[in-house]
Amino acid sequence: MKLRFMIKSARIIVKVYITLIFIMGVLSFNIARAEGLNHVKKSGTLRHLGIPYANFVTHDHDGLDIALMKAFAKDLGVKYQFVESTWQTIIADLSGKKVKPVGNDIQILGKARIKGDIISTGFTVLPWRKKIVDFSAMTFPSEIWLIARGDTQLTPISPTGVIAKDIDKVKELLNGFSVLGLKDSCLDPNSYGIKKTGAKILYFSADHDLSGMIPSVIAEVADATLMDVPVALVALAKWPGKIKVIGPLSQPQDMACAFSKNSPKLKQAFDIFFEKFKTSGEYRKLVETYYPSVFTYYPNFL
Repeated sequence: MKLRFMIKSARIIVKVYITLIFIMGVLSFNIARAEGLNHVKKSGTLRHLGIPYANFVTHDHDGLDIALMKAFAKDLGVKYQFVESTWQTIIADLSGKKVKPVGNDIQILGKARIKGDIISTGFTVLPWRKKIVDFSAMTFPSEIWLIARGDTQLTPISPTGVIAKDIDKVKELLNGFSVLGLKDSCLDPNSYGIKKTGAKILYFSADHDLSGMIPSVIAEVADATLMDVPVALVALAKWPGKIKVIGPLSQPQDMACAFSKNSPKLKQAFDIFFEKFKTSGEYRKLVETYYPSVFTYYPNFL
């Protein structure tokens, strides 16, 4: 009898223990959901994850997204801190999860240390990224262009007014030419069907600053490269005559700030701030400072 009583008691204890673990897990999940904004205000610092990239984040830690995040930190009443990241680690630095894109889906590879509260670095909204982070309202327009060296036989297309047709016209030109891309990013040739064109695909090392992709084309490493609009705009002004825009390889895309899925209140706070910042005209002033030519291509932006 004593043995049965002990076994029964042990089972009860195990059930109670499991129940407590479940309750603590639920509480921890709820706390994590509110942690973003609460953590920022409690710590007194907004940690901005960024990567040196065009005029969004410069190597001197200046740029459009630096200025935007400093304004957001001021609106929250906290200090601003820049945390430099890389294209390979930035999502893990925000979400605490190492991920690998698989088409429009993702594979979770493991855990990582969270280093920042918000990604703001000319970050393109992609279907697979939406599986692991939440995006703000659009902060900058983009699309993928094919940029070629000025002396190549690739000739800019004549726009038809229908972007799908323009994309097809660009792809028809690629057979036999080398095209530079960057894996697991918005510049991945696999996302745009480049393999089927007969082009020779080369991959830029993700260990390097991707602003070096266009200089690589100028240096004849490849005939052309995929590039998003913001970087292309900077490059066209920097190397006039040495490169040319052949045409689009994607539909219009959005760039936005990214938040952990455990930080809905921080995202909401940013969206409210950003709408006010745009309405005041302050954001347009920043865009005119860092990307003055964007309104030539996107007249309805802002």
